Amino acid sequence: MTLDVALDRETALVFATPVLTYRPEDAAAVNAGLRRRILETERREPGVQRSNAGGWQSRPDLLSWDFPEIARYRGWLEHVVRAVQMLPARRAGSERIRLRFTAQAWANVSRAGHYNEVHTHPGNHWAVVYYVATGASDPARPLAGRIELRDPRPAAAFAAAPGFSFGAAMTIAPEAGLMLLFPAWLEHAVHPFADTGERISIAANVTVTDYAVIPPDAA
Repeated sequence: MTLDVALDRETALVFATPVLTYRPEDAAAVNAGLRRRILETERREPGVQRSNAGGWQSRPDLLSWDFPEIARYRGWLEHVVRAVQMLPARRAGSERIRLRFTAQAWANVSRAGHYNEVHTHPGNHWAVVYYVATGASDPARPLAGRIELRDPRPAAAFAAAPGFSFGAAMTIAPEAGLMLLFPAWLEHAVHPFADTGERISIAANVTVTDYAVIPPDAA
């Protein structure tokens, strides 16, 4: 089952790359607690160095933190994973799936000048980013702190057709309460943070361990 999209009888979009966005209704109430818990942990624990250039990254044990705000985040994470795994099912005419997955998550805190280098999340199926806080934006720096998703087709930019964005990157502005999900193999980076305050996010790796589409006529 593919996620190719038919535009009309003669034209289809192939090699589709899903990018899901989700904004939990209770995000504003939960984010205050998430911000407090993450900054308290930053003060207590040394950071981990991965793709981050500067800033602080926690150990990938955030899902085990025993706070009610983390429990709410776990629910949001399950929501987006189930939502993306429902796409092939709906193409097959079903609204039911069997799904199990494992996940690791960690917190990120960035301040002025901090950024994330281009990277992927190998060995996983999905990458998820959730924004807890974004700081105060600077209109003169519209790319500051934006996440950039790169076109995964390596030759796409060699002969971009007029009117098409082949090879162009997609940038998304951070927004408190926004959750993004995309394939873990998709190259991405974060532009240098140039605003005041701090940008706080939670990143997660997701691996699907059991999956099946349940036929619509199954008992």
